[in-house]
Amino acid sequence: MKSVKDDWPQHPQVFPELMTPAEAAMFLRLNELGHTPDSAIRTLNYWRDRGYLKATKYARHVWYLKSELEGFLKNRTEQ
Repeated sequence: MKSVKDDWPQHPQVFPELMTPAEAAMFLRLNELGHTPDSAIRTLNYWRDRGYLKATKYARHVWYLKSELEGFLKNRTEQ
């Protein structure tokens, strides 16, 4: 049985410039790789803790800039 935490939110038609961790994970297509929202957020935290990905903390929440995610993908693609 799936728990509520395993359910992804609706996929946005257009991603905003400032994304929640779940939106950032969907932007990076982690939802298509078998991740649950919780495991995807742990992956984002892992990358953030090691300096591969930058996030913004604002109003006691973590947010990801679309430009940062695009740069992360570009850097990973070129390696």
